[in-house]
Amino acid sequence: MKLYKLLVLLLFIVVLVLLLNNIYSSFGNTTLEYNNAICLITFKPREIYCDFLNSFINYKIFVMVDDNEFDLTQFRINYKNITFIQIDNKECEKNGYINVNYMIKNLSSWDKALYYFGVINKKFDKVWFIEDDVFFYNEELIIKIDAKYKDDDLLSRYPDAVNNGDRKDWHWGSVTDIKFDHPHYGGMMCCVRMSRNMLESIHNYAKKHKTLFFLEILFPTIAKKNNLKYSNPDEFYTIFWPGGPLKDEDINANGLFHPIKDLDKHESFRKKIINSFFK
Repeated sequence: MKLYKLLVLLLFIVVLVLLLNNIYSSFGNTTLEYNNAICLITFKPREIYCDFLNSFINYKIFVMVDDNEFDLTQFRINYKNITFIQIDNKECEKNGYINVNYMIKNLSSWDKALYYFGVINKKFDKVWFIEDDVFFYNEELIIKIDAKYKDDDLLSRYPDAVNNGDRKDWHWGSVTDIKFDHPHYGGMMCCVRMSRNMLESIHNYAKKHKTLFFLEILFPTIAKKNNLKYSNPDEFYTIFWPGGPLKDEDINANGLFHPIKDLDKHESFRKKIINSFFK
């Protein structure tokens, strides 16, 4: 009887290992071949997102914290795989890294993140910038996207909103301080991946004009005007504007989802996805 129970237990373990291996294989068995980084864009860090990012092994992880008064001591102790950054506002202003998120305020963690990777730390080939209300299931999804789009300078949600100067329905009509002739381009930019060429192009604009402009026009317009390679991966198609058509039942392991501002939902979605593999 004991031998029978032991055999049943061993069989269960073998089946479990095979199942887990199949789950992992369904996401691809990709390893990162590039020197890429991920930067979380946030006002103040939250444990749920840091717990998630701290487990990544193929990327250098950064969290850009907008609130310069926030004490990061405990976060730096608890999350050894994450580099937390705070940058003085005047440093960004002096270098023209302002107005990227001007609809909220004229200087934010977006300006600071672009300044950090465009001026201070230029060693990465590609950098992912992800706002903290973007959900994705795991690191493997980012690796797969990187493997498919090795040479692209900008990845984002649709760059197909074009203004030739005569569009009365242009969503970004209040953004007027753009030092480029028409056409201008717009789209959702809460999650993007940029190459070194893209970051250098943004830096050149900031250096020349002593300012930037709203990110939803800035990124696609900079890419188009500098003839950079710009793609629109399928995984980004579930990034919507606030109030858009995204529903909880749409969440899965195969895409990037926005907006999901409740970080407790991020945790519950991951548990739900894991549980779905065992049904």
